[in-house]
Amino acid sequence: MRSILAAAGLAIAVAACGNSRPDTMKSLAEEQSISAQKDSILSEVSRNASFINDLGQQLSTVRNLKSSRPAKTGDLENNLTPTQRRELILAQVREVTTRLNESEQRLEASRRRVTELTGSDASKSRRLAAFDSVVTSFKNIIETQRNQLADYSTQIQALTEENQQLRSDNVRLVSATTSLTSERDSVIAEQNTVYYIAGTADQLAEKHVVEKVGGFLGIGRTIVPARNLDASMFTPIDMRTVLDITLPERERKYRVITRQNVSALATLPDSKGRFSEMLSIREPQSFWAGSKFLILVAQ
Repeated sequence: MRSILAAAGLAIAVAACGNSRPDTMKSLAEEQSISAQKDSILSEVSRNASFINDLGQQLSTVRNLKSSRPAKTGDLENNLTPTQRRELILAQVREVTTRLNESEQRLEASRRRVTELTGSDASKSRRLAAFDSVVTSFKNIIETQRNQLADYSTQIQALTEENQQLRSDNVRLVSATTSLTSERDSVIAEQNTVYYIAGTADQLAEKHVVEKVGGFLGIGRTIVPARNLDASMFTPIDMRTVLDITLPERERKYRVITRQNVSALATLPDSKGRFSEMLSIREPQSFWAGSKFLILVAQ
């Protein structure tokens, strides 16, 4: 940029030296007009350069946010999300692109005005050539700035696509996590689900929960759990939360015929190992360790 400014100053000096009639007011006015055109264009190009530099810093901040590197305080509004920051920068890119197009249009308009001022005089032609040199330099700067903006737009688009991919990946991860959590809860619930049933021997046999084995001629047979138990015949409970099991007939006594650890009960059996009214479980893990199915036969 400094070399451009030097070239612009040199062009002005050359144009001034080429004026063979410094005492002519018209020539002085033309010189001042040309100088004003250059100053206006230079100011516009400088503002655009500053704006583009600021955009580059903001884009760097967004990249830092994406990579979790700390950004400089004050680069952008702290309360904006990365997506909002990208949208803000993209809006600014569009704005500065419009300004560049307007600068190029003003540059062409300025040259036309200078052409009208210079006429056909040889000295004025030299001033026009010097001005054209400055115009060419400014056009090159504007084209460079336009390329920078195109590169920024590409980077913003890439960041947007990456953000969309991350958002999609996050949705899948959340879905997978939810599914795993559900499966885990289901497994835990299944592991802690136990079953019980209480009734007379005939009632339980009718439901194929128990069977009678041994004995002689139907005498002295022993009631034991059926080999294949149907869980739908039982009442399911969660061993972690259900610690009291109410027996169906309060006046009757029940005997446990499955492999539960009755020593883990808070309820004490009678001398014949029978229970009445309610079973209170003191240590559920120990009580249910032998079997998930509890069968109580009324005596």
